[in-house]
Amino acid sequence: MREKEEKDTLGSQEPAPVQDGEKYFAEEEEGKKKKKRKRRKDMTPEEKKKRRKRDLIIVGCVFGIIALFCSICAIVSYVGYSGNFDYIATIEAVDYDSPFTLIEAEDSDTGYYEFVASSPDDEFRILHLTDIHLGAGPFSAQKDRWAIEAVRTVVQRVKADLVIVTGDLGFPVPYAAGTINNKREIEMFGTLMDELDVYWTVCFGNHDTEIYSLYSREDISDYFTEMNESNEWEKFLYREGPEDIAGYGNDIILVRHPNSEDVQIVDTASYAANVENTQLTQAMVMFDSHSYTDGDYFGIAWKYDNIHQDQIDWYANEMDELAAYNGSVVKSLIFFHIPLREYGKYWDEYKDNDHQNTQNVTYVFGKAGESGEKSYPGVDEDLVFETAADKGGQSIFCGHDHYNTFAIDVKTTNSAGQEVTVRLEYGMSIDYIAYTGIADHIEQRGGTEIKISPDGSFQSRQRPYQGEDEMEFR
Repeated sequence: MREKEEKDTLGSQEPAPVQDGEKYFAEEEEGKKKKKRKRRKDMTPEEKKKRRKRDLIIVGCVFGIIALFCSICAIVSYVGYSGNFDYIATIEAVDYDSPFTLIEAEDSDTGYYEFVASSPDDEFRILHLTDIHLGAGPFSAQKDRWAIEAVRTVVQRVKADLVIVTGDLGFPVPYAAGTINNKREIEMFGTLMDELDVYWTVCFGNHDTEIYSLYSREDISDYFTEMNESNEWEKFLYREGPEDIAGYGNDIILVRHPNSEDVQIVDTASYAANVENTQLTQAMVMFDSHSYTDGDYFGIAWKYDNIHQDQIDWYANEMDELAAYNGSVVKSLIFFHIPLREYGKYWDEYKDNDHQNTQNVTYVFGKAGESGEKSYPGVDEDLVFETAADKGGQSIFCGHDHYNTFAIDVKTTNSAGQEVTVRLEYGMSIDYIAYTGIADHIEQRGGTEIKISPDGSFQSRQRPYQGEDEMEFR
């Protein structure tokens, strides 16, 4: 009852009437004007002083928060970065006594690095790695450690005579790595390979030098050259390549075999004395496949460049000269980052035939794991595939599409009317950072082992980081 009475009492109360409506609204309008006047230049000196003080406090707080965030990132980055370097320093070298002797480019007959077999029957082994994607920043320390461990495991397992990395050593993308320092990522990988004590070289990928990165492609190429010439990375075989063609790192590394057991080459002197009794058996050709093009500076539209015609002409001319020097065609394996359009063209032919072999395409291994079984090549046509078919190219190896791991043999006819087979093969990626959720997937992660026989023929097989690792060479 009491509650009801209180409600009735309250409900019976009426607001006091406004005696002078004109005066009431005039006072309200005056109050609004006063508020507006405080925001204008005609504020009193005291009001301006208070406003400046308030603004300075706000700006100081904002800059303080930014500085604190940057400091935290720098500390985290340093701890993670230095911690990964400390871990790399504990990694043991690969226990492998190679039957091949490296002849430096300046000491070789051809002007290229040459691996010379100790006997006519020695098989040369390559490990193809791609898309390492080290971040080397405050956001990527743990994933960098996983990538380092994956590379270490595969390299130590395969025990190759040469490791070829087809691009994207780093991923200097701020949202994922927390840094734009692309040299630091490359330094981390180079130090890892130096500790593993294996011969290695690299082709550029699109992520190695982003438009917003601290260092340009030329800067990184200069750094690579410096690390090679200074012997800082003792077994690093990168060379900048010809200055008059597009890109950096266009180069060739050769394999040579003696003609008989009587020929023994163990150093530069024995090479010079016996080189006439040897034969070039294989050329590994590295291309810079460039980066983004057609105004897609940040890679948002996935518009990728192609290998340029002057690079293709260089390859054709060099293979002609090597054939003339050798007295016979020198077979070649070609390595670069961004796939050719033929990868998608011939995989589609295989896919459209219910994933069964066709007259032109024979499945070897792996899968097209990208969405829609797509590949992401350069935007234009080029003549890399056709020139390889003409010049003894046996296989093309690339990366870039991290979930694609397939290899297919493509039958084609070269310009001389001969039927030849060129293999198109993706490498297995290492990446833990560039693709959303890829750290949780394992089937695509690892490397490819390539075996070169003394007659120059080759076979390859996948060497996954985890899971089944007993694939036969094909």
